[in-house]
Amino acid sequence: MGTTWPFAGRGEELGHLLRLACDPTAQGVLLAGPPGAGKTALATHLTEQLPAGRLGGVRTIRAATALRDVPGGALTTSLPPDPGTARTPAPGPACAAAETVQRCGEWLLRNAGAAVVTVDDAHLLDRHSAEVVATLVRTGRIRLIATVCSGEPPDGPVVELWRDGRLRRFEVEPLREGDVAAVLAAALDGPVDETAVARLAELTGGNALWLRETVELARAAGALQRTGGVWRLTGEPPEARGPEELVGRRVGALPSEVGEVLEYAAFGEPVGMPALAALCSGTAVREAAEGGLITVAAEGRGEVVRPAHPLYGSAARERCPRERRDDRYARLVAAVEADGSGDPAVLAGWRLAGGVEADPGPLLGACRLAGGVHDHPAAIRLGRAAVRAGGGTGAAVELAAALEDAGQPHQAQAVLLRAEERWSGDDRDRVRLAVARAENLAWGLNRLGDALDLLATTRKEVPGPGPRREADAARAVLLAEAARADEALRLIGRARGTDGGLSAGSGAVTDAKVAGARALALCHAGRTGEAAGAVEDAPRAEEGPGRPYTSPYATSAMCGCFSGDLDLTARAIAAMRRPPGEHGWPGRNEQALAQARLAMLRGELGAALLILRTPARRETPQDAAERMAAYATAQALHGDAAGARTSLEAARGRATWTALRHWRALAEVWAEAASGGPSRAVELALAHAEECREGGPASFEAIALHDAVRLGAPISALPRLSELAAVLDGPRVRLAARHARALAEGDAAALAEVAAGFGATGLRLFATEARAQAKALRDGTRPGWRPHPA
Repeated sequence: MGTTWPFAGRGEELGHLLRLACDPTAQGVLLAGPPGAGKTALATHLTEQLPAGRLGGVRTIRAATALRDVPGGALTTSLPPDPGTARTPAPGPACAAAETVQRCGEWLLRNAGAAVVTVDDAHLLDRHSAEVVATLVRTGRIRLIATVCSGEPPDGPVVELWRDGRLRRFEVEPLREGDVAAVLAAALDGPVDETAVARLAELTGGNALWLRETVELARAAGALQRTGGVWRLTGEPPEARGPEELVGRRVGALPSEVGEVLEYAAFGEPVGMPALAALCSGTAVREAAEGGLITVAAEGRGEVVRPAHPLYGSAARERCPRERRDDRYARLVAAVEADGSGDPAVLAGWRLAGGVEADPGPLLGACRLAGGVHDHPAAIRLGRAAVRAGGGTGAAVELAAALEDAGQPHQAQAVLLRAEERWSGDDRDRVRLAVARAENLAWGLNRLGDALDLLATTRKEVPGPGPRREADAARAVLLAEAARADEALRLIGRARGTDGGLSAGSGAVTDAKVAGARALALCHAGRTGEAAGAVEDAPRAEEGPGRPYTSPYATSAMCGCFSGDLDLTARAIAAMRRPPGEHGWPGRNEQALAQARLAMLRGELGAALLILRTPARRETPQDAAERMAAYATAQALHGDAAGARTSLEAARGRATWTALRHWRALAEVWAEAASGGPSRAVELALAHAEECREGGPASFEAIALHDAVRLGAPISALPRLSELAAVLDGPRVRLAARHARALAEGDAAALAEVAAGFGATGLRLFATEARAQAKALRDGTRPGWRPHPA
């Protein structure tokens, strides 16, 4: 019967699938069904049937249990190792694995175009590969045909695409009796007796793999024979509770050499043919292929071997004793390293699984990739392995970041303290550890003061300008994130151009940190024009372990909101939508937050509420707090005082020292106003403005003062707003000062002009309020504030 069974029947299903796959309102189809249902065969024939005009080529990514714990494993083993463009690797021990995955992602982006990408067993994708595929779909670069086992947990980036409405779901049903007859006739090369067809269909429940295994065993036992040109049952076929049982029986009865081939294919999926040939006899490999246990196919990395079905691989792994398993991994590593075909991250995964000594470099790269997609267990496991493998300071820093991201900041601090105890005397390592400890103190343990003190002490104690610059850069970033704009700008300004200061040329990462901190501080200080320019001019550099720092795009978006240049905000949001390979991954929830703030300023409260109601993808606790503060503001503006109070309670991030405290304070003003306490709301707004004036974030001060004006209390706000209008950038603060003056003077005509000015800049929320105040003045009523309709 050959190594694979032919595809037959399922004509009606294939037609329905074709319509789903070409649905212009979606971007592909998700085929779901139990193991052995025939999902892969159906998906393969679906791609062959798609209209040629819709295809720019079909790229296939094959997921596997053996790669599930290797970040980027499915990508790096399915696509070519060298996409054809030379790249200079970024510095650092983690680059081998990280650069390989980055190239693969970019290769897909360059070559996918209008293409179809198929992902077999998408539920087995490692998190990083799944995120790359999902991003390609979300950015409209590919159409996706994916298969998943219906019994697997219903989550993950690819399944989320179905929930988002981007993929159509198709449940693969069992083969009907007519389809069973067609499959058997094609596989056995002849007609099959109707009684035999009915019995086999009943016995296997129409499961394609179960049917195949039953027929194989029945033929071997003489229970299915050809007589008179027709295949008939001459005995009772083997019974089982499912395809897994039959596969297990077959694998357990394999000759040792053939079983060895299947084990290597299962543990190393996929294994290059040269490596397998070095490990097993050619006769055994041929028997395994002819028996349908393995497949041999040309893929992105050459001719590779895989189990013919995931159930074969599972059965082989389950029956392999630990000692033999470790030996298989050790031999796999040796064979693949000998022929030079292995990916560093995959090899590191094999070493870990088999207890073989590992190189820390690929482990660090894999740890970073796992952390980047919030696969915390994998990141921690890989980080610990890198530390054990002698990864030194770099491994400790990566592991600490993984622990902190997983909500274990105290464990992270302990890892860094142990690394400090083993410090060997290298000043850069000392500063790197100090920076990591300070970041952990600030972000994880909410101890900003201790973090700044640690960095200041470290700067005094280390010689040489380079390490000092790194310590100063870390301090500047924390001050900027705390919205202590004046302090951050003084530190950067004082240090620029001095020996050991933050001058250009401090190193790509340090330069990028300083530029980002300067842009953010300028934004908070109300110098939004300079800030936007600084973002444009800032160098880009790959950072180490991720922290919830404000991205350049988010800074640009805030500049537009603070200044009233809403086109700038819209451009920043568009930049956040760019796919990886152009500017890296989009920010966590920064895009949604910027969209919601823009919608509020435009008076589109319904849109803002809709955006903020649902958590963003990969949302951290700090992200959630920022979102809930914005949600509370939108709810309060809509008049939902109770909802706003509930959201404010949820808007408590792990780090209370960040600019979040200003956004939360502003939300508190409107929650109080929505509750019917305008006087108290004005007091809160003016008190927060005074706090900002003492601390330096003039942009927040201007907003708080204008909030008092919007609430009908312009007198106290007018003097300071007039001062700020003369020094801060953008039309928003100038219109706010005019708003205060017109309302203080009771000038309805001037208020109408202010409303027109707000409207012309797109600030329709304020325009609506100013028009209502002007009407109140003309009607002789008190110009207070009323909630906005959504």
